[in-house]
Amino acid sequence: MLKTIGLIEGHYECRSLDETLPVFTDLLAMEIVERKAGQATIKHPNTDWRLIVHEGGPGAPEKTFDNHYGFRVATHTEVEAAWEYVEAHKDKYRISKITKPQSAHFAYSIYFHEPGGNHLEIEYYNPGGALHGRSHTAGHWDNTLNSERFPGRGYVPQAFTHGTLQCDDIERSRRFYVEVLGLEIAAGFNTAQYIKHPAAPWYLVVLQRSPRQYLAPVNRFTLQLGTAAEVEQAQREFVSNKKSLGLNEITEINRADGTVNFIFSDLDKNWWELTANG
Repeated sequence: MLKTIGLIEGHYECRSLDETLPVFTDLLAMEIVERKAGQATIKHPNTDWRLIVHEGGPGAPEKTFDNHYGFRVATHTEVEAAWEYVEAHKDKYRISKITKPQSAHFAYSIYFHEPGGNHLEIEYYNPGGALHGRSHTAGHWDNTLNSERFPGRGYVPQAFTHGTLQCDDIERSRRFYVEVLGLEIAAGFNTAQYIKHPAAPWYLVVLQRSPRQYLAPVNRFTLQLGTAAEVEQAQREFVSNKKSLGLNEITEINRADGTVNFIFSDLDKNWWELTANG
């Protein structure tokens, strides 16, 4: 089992940074940490994990509804306010496919489609759900952002909470996440599993689907290890045990910008990155 420090990044493919970044900053309270050619790093002020947004150009594919990222508000009524605001400003941000507030899997939320080919969610969970075995519903922030930080909308995204994956067999995938990646199961509902790193509240929703969409490596999640040597050892072990682990592709070690990393495709052909400073 990998002994990772945390789930530190998601990677997100869009068509145009100029079109997609305002959706994150103006509608979801994200902040741009760094921007360079073809790529931007963004972060929510209440959430430590980052989203790396990659510009794929006009040919970047549409992602299914199941492949989305989610943001949480503090109250039930803010979901309705978010729906009203996004609906009223959809032309400005080229937003489409806006759902009305709806309940599913104990969440109350809206979904909308941004011009980069992806879906996004604004959600509310009753935090009391954590008392009933649903740890992902617990609070994701220590200090509540007030409306002065995000004025004029009627809602305040308090945290960047989750990403999503599709899988082929939920039980087989569950064993891989726990026994190989060292993640934990936060909750499970039939063909949906909620997985997370033990050190932090953000999580991934894994949905069993058939047929399903397979994404490119630019859409991946990053797990951090403690040292460069651990990354190198993990890469060697993955190559040696590729068949028994059910892995599909494993890249060579990459060293750049003070980090060591490699990416791999798991038994569901979903992409992950292992990284460490060094």
